Amino acid sequence: VEITGFIIPSDVIISSNKKIPIHLSTVSNPAISVENNKAFLYLRVSSTGSPFSRTFIAFSETRINDLTGRVYVRGIPLIYGLLPNESIEDPRVDPDNPLDVYHVRCFYSDRPASVITFRSRIGGNEIKEIEPVYFYSNELGDFLLKDYRDTFPLNNDFMTIRPFLKHRQIGFMIIAPRDRARVYIDEAYLPEPLLLSNDEVKIGGNASLKISSNEYLLLYHVVDQHGIYYTYGALFDTSGELIALTDNPIIVPKLGVYSGRRQSTVFVCGAAKVGDEIIITAGRDDEIVIIYKLSEEKLWSNLRFIR
Repeated sequence: VEITGFIIPSDVIISSNKKIPIHLSTVSNPAISVENNKAFLYLRVSSTGSPFSRTFIAFSETRINDLTGRVYVRGIPLIYGLLPNESIEDPRVDPDNPLDVYHVRCFYSDRPASVITFRSRIGGNEIKEIEPVYFYSNELGDFLLKDYRDTFPLNNDFMTIRPFLKHRQIGFMIIAPRDRARVYIDEAYLPEPLLLSNDEVKIGGNASLKISSNEYLLLYHVVDQHGIYYTYGALFDTSGELIALTDNPIIVPKLGVYSGRRQSTVFVCGAAKVGDEIIITAGRDDEIVIIYKLSEEKLWSNLRFIR
């Protein structure tokens, strides 16, 4: 991939609906959707003075051609936290329904944190609907998990989910059928080629992109024992079956790009297809946004088909 642009907090102008400016200390983990020549950005931001664990989601509209070099952004707060101990994190756009934005709500308190994913329907620069991603099994009926993030639609019929097992400190990725925000967990499966290896502690989805009429590119991360994120690609069909994957990372953190509050961390939350290129939007070091460009031809040449 090639770095083509970046966004830093001082270049983002955000004002509340009462026209009060909100000065930012971080801007990261951005989702993206495109329509014609416009790009719609969903940015995870935190105000100056607040810890990174108290973020919210801001929305900005810009031209695709402006996503190069030093990018200046003007936007509005879109998804707020409601409670003093609440953080809104990691937006993802539904690849088949771009007005559905999935995000994490974390509730930090003296008790163990609750981490729940929500679906928000966006219209007119505001939330029209909101519901948690919940699970159904024949035995339990509908229920919520206490700790799951990196959960968003793979396509119109399937969800990618990343539960976290605190007692073993590992996270893994599963694919399951869905009906909007309802996930049928009895039918979930774990793609065998995406299992953790001995020196890996977490695998989770980053963003899904419809790359052809019946194929979806899932960007996902693998975290090693040192906490460094590596971004890979996997190709799925409309029935949620794994078709191909990259053996080597698409994105690896590089020295000299930036040094922030969480070094060597690149976390992708967005991908969009523009012509024969793929725009990838990622947070860097939990502090800024990096915009990457990947040619579709190079992606196809690096995919290894397994069926």
